[in-house]
Order: sequence, then C-alpha cells, then structure tokens
Amino acid sequence: MIITPQELQQWVDERRTFRTIDIRPAGQRRDFPLTGVKPLVADSKSIPKPNGQPMVLICQFGIVTEGVIIEKELDKAYSLLGGALAWEALQSEKQDLSRWSRQTVLPEIGIVGQRKLNRASIAIVGVGGLGCPAAAMLAATGVGALKLIDGDQVELSNLHRQTLYGIGDVGKMKVTVATSILNNHYDQVTLEPVAESLDEGNAQDYLRGVEVIIDATDNIQARQDIDRASKELKIPMVYGGLYRFEGQVAVLNHEGSPGFIELFPHPPSGGDTCTDAGVLGMLPGIIGNMQALEAVKLIVGMDSTLSGKLLIYDGLTHETTIIELSEKK
Repeated sequence: MIITPQELQQWVDERRTFRTIDIRPAGQRRDFPLTGVKPLVADSKSIPKPNGQPMVLICQFGIVTEGVIIEKELDKAYSLLGGALAWEALQSEKQDLSRWSRQTVLPEIGIVGQRKLNRASIAIVGVGGLGCPAAAMLAATGVGALKLIDGDQVELSNLHRQTLYGIGDVGKMKVTVATSILNNHYDQVTLEPVAESLDEGNAQDYLRGVEVIIDATDNIQARQDIDRASKELKIPMVYGGLYRFEGQVAVLNHEGSPGFIELFPHPPSGGDTCTDAGVLGMLPGIIGNMQALEAVKLIVGMDSTLSGKLLIYDGLTHETTIIELSEKK
C-alpha cells in the first residue's frame, strides 16, 4: 500500500498510533535526516515484525520500500510515496525558510544544513562581550535552541562591548535581558536562560544534551570547568579568548583535537580577565562572531573548522595567524 506525504502528515497531526521505519543507508540518514517523525532504523532484510500497528516504510525515493512490502508480504505496511525527499519537501513547504535564503543558497549550507541548524541546540557559557554577538548571530542564523548560562548582572562598564544591553539594564541579570531581547528579534529560537555561574559541580548538568558548547567566559577556572565537561560529555567546545587588541579562537575536544587544559597547561595566575588586562570594544564582536561561525560549521558538518587549530587575530594590524595544534595522545 502507498501513503502520500500529506496523508502521513495528517496521521502525525492527528497523533495516530503507527510506526515509521527508515531503511535507508547510514549515509542517506546522516545527509538527509527526517523532520517531524522519529523512525526506527532497520535495513530491508530485517524489518521489525508487525505488532498490529500500521507501519510506514521510508527509503530515499519511495521505490525500494514498495518492493520490500511486496516481497515480504507485509500486512498493514505502507510505502511513503516519493520517500524521504518528498517528505522533507513537504516539511520545507510548512516552514518558511525565506529568512535564511541568503545562506541556504550556499552549497555548503543548503536546505539540509539549514534543517540541521533549525534542530540544533547550543550552549553559550558567558553572555558578555563574546556571548552577546555569538548568541545574536546564532539566533539570526536559525539555530533552534540556545542555552544561555551566566550568573552576572549587567554593569555600566559592560556597555561598551556587550551590545545586547543598554543603560536601563544595569543591575539586571544578563541572561534575563539577553533572553528578552533575542525573543523579540528571533521568534524561531527556543531560549533557556540559566542565571547561575557554571562551575565544576554543575557543568555537566547544564551542558548535557547540547551539540556545541561556546566558551564565552573570561576567566581560566571557568574555561577549565567547561573543558572537563566537554571531554566527559564528548561535546566540542569553541574557545574564544581576548587580550587587549588580540583575540583567539579554537575548536577543542573535537575528533581528537586537544582541549583547553592541553592548549594552556600552565596558564598565568592573574591578568586573564578584561577587567585586569583591558579590551577594545570592537574586538569581542569580531571574536564572538568567529565562534558563532565555527559552531555553525560544526553543526552543518563542514570540514573546514578550526578543530586542532588556534587562530590568533591582531586587531592593530588585522593580521591573522593559524597555528596547528598537536593531537591528544
């Protein structure tokens, strides 16, 4: 039997009881993930036994599943007409992607990459000079969920570089103000504010379940805590650092790349914050946007990330240096 994408969508909307079974190869499932359904994964030779519920079999084009149903004489089994491609085309029609049309036209992003971004969850630890631009651009790019973690209040000295805040926000919690601003601008993003500072005791609880961690903090202890959680949870960490006119970006703990502790085994004991060393207001915007870009590349699956590399940007000369880092032993 055949079921059209529109009929399957009606089943989903009516919350009918049925099973979807994706029999595509792993590569097709990875490159063309299904939206709106949570199928079981099987191959054509090991279809689960009928349990009385209707089954919808999904392949890439809707051809293989028709043959499987006939060959195995499956009862109450449906082949999705047009397969996964037809289903995703229907999902694209349901959601207006025009706001991201200037990036979906890029072959490295495309509709598939945009869907990955729309489903992605990213944690930003620190909603200050680095976290403000990173959060704003990731929300604008279409990332589905952002967890904002920061226990600080807005201070007057923040305003020259932390552009989500204004004079009327001084004394308010950063995550509260940032959530309100981002909600007003970007209706598609789910925001989870955490008005606490991240530390070794709570890091794994707060970071578990996201796909990328952006380290937008400004002190070494917090970075070390993020690094340990990143390793334990096997979630890549996008590091960003500032020092006067210099900025640094790296993708850490990703596919064998070193972590923060390996990158800086003997960090300085003081002078590591903007309060101590100073920073020009434009620099966090540059570095925070670079961190957001690296997070997008990780989510979409581009190869050209800063994994295993340290980018150093000099704001005085606009020179950029990339250092290859040794892999973890």
